[in-house]
Amino acid sequence: MKKITMLFISAIMAITMTACSGVNKDDTVATVNGTKITVDQYEKTLALYKQSIEAMYGNTIWEQEVEKGVKYKDKFKEIILQQMVDTQAVYDVAKKENLLPSKEDVDKSFKELKTNIDADENYKKQLESIGVDDAFLKDQQEKDLAWQNYKANFDKITKVTDKEMQEYYDKNKSEFYKDEVDASHILISTVDENNKAISEDKKKEAKKKAEDVLKKVKDGGDFASLAKEYSDDKGSAEKGGELGFFGKGDMVQPFEEAAFALDKGKVSDLVESQFGYHIIKVNDKVNEQKPFEEVKDTIKGTILYNKYAENIKGISESAKVEENKNIAKKVKL
Repeated sequence: MKKITMLFISAIMAITMTACSGVNKDDTVATVNGTKITVDQYEKTLALYKQSIEAMYGNTIWEQEVEKGVKYKDKFKEIILQQMVDTQAVYDVAKKENLLPSKEDVDKSFKELKTNIDADENYKKQLESIGVDDAFLKDQQEKDLAWQNYKANFDKITKVTDKEMQEYYDKNKSEFYKDEVDASHILISTVDENNKAISEDKKKEAKKKAEDVLKKVKDGGDFASLAKEYSDDKGSAEKGGELGFFGKGDMVQPFEEAAFALDKGKVSDLVESQFGYHIIKVNDKVNEQKPFEEVKDTIKGTILYNKYAENIKGISESAKVEENKNIAKKVKL
């Protein structure tokens, strides 16, 4: 249940104005317990999320089908509107339960947000380009704080029993099975700084270099020192090639297969991946079922979140919601 304001700083650095939709900005796309969600509010919220989605998936995502006959842009609009409905419904419940933030808390939060905005002129202009003003920002800050207060109170009063946790563990043991390798590596790269493959001649030179380094390792050279000296993976080279623990699916396939096949303390021959030639040393291996007591707190958090999600769903379903789908469809990204 991400909130509208949680994406303000990270998601709107390059936002553009939504296309003219041909509808009145004061028109209503939905009413929640008597409170209107206007076209203006809807357009601004869509714009705040749009750039974040495009940054992750590209601007061609909107025309892709996610269901038969349903494009992503239409599904996206549905999700955002439902989120706005949920936010208002939770705000109304928080109000009934005396969980709304104080004026002082809202002012403080708003001041902090404005400080971040004012520190970046480009950021300010982008907000202005979609018509986000102080009134809109402050309204979202208040709703965000109300949601946080409601969540904190829900967590405080909701019980998770030992029986519930044990039942969850018994049904989901695979979630707590640990099969991991702690490895270090030395990489002799076969790609350039733009991850483009180098020439065949340079690749032969890289392989010869990797073979020479491997010989030094096999002859008893200190792996960490050789990694610092020769490895092209500068991030791990600084730590003597150390990558830490990783599970299956975390590394490229040739690397993963070699690492998991090695015994603890052993060093591989050259392993080629799309990045280059690797020399892998396995420092430790773990293959075990984590006991219940070790994962009890994690299970509690999962169950609590699931109960919270069901609670939010119930709040929205219980709210008096009227959607104007014809108006909502006319609003464009």
